[in-house]
Amino acid sequence: MIYQAEPNWQHQMRHKRDMITGALHPHIGRTIRVTTIDGHTHEGVLAHVDGHHAYMHIAPHSHPQGPYRPIYTPAQYNQILTLVLFELLVILLLA
Repeated sequence: MIYQAEPNWQHQMRHKRDMITGALHPHIGRTIRVTTIDGHTHEGVLAHVDGHHAYMHIAPHSHPQGPYRPIYTPAQYNQILTLVLFELLVILLLA
């Protein structure tokens, strides 16, 4: 066995996921700034939230810092950045 999660990990992760989803849903359509656990910061308009991801409209000039880049080309006007809810550390409402 390479890895086995602790017994209560699944319950804790579901609880955190539900908390984040519930906190984000009322703010769909608003501008937010998100910082991930890896230190990447993204700013954009929250487009959608499901049980596992947050989707943000990102302006073409607002690329994240560091080696990670969205899979969309910079030439696209309305880029959608998909963020995994479990990786979000800070979420700020900007407007």
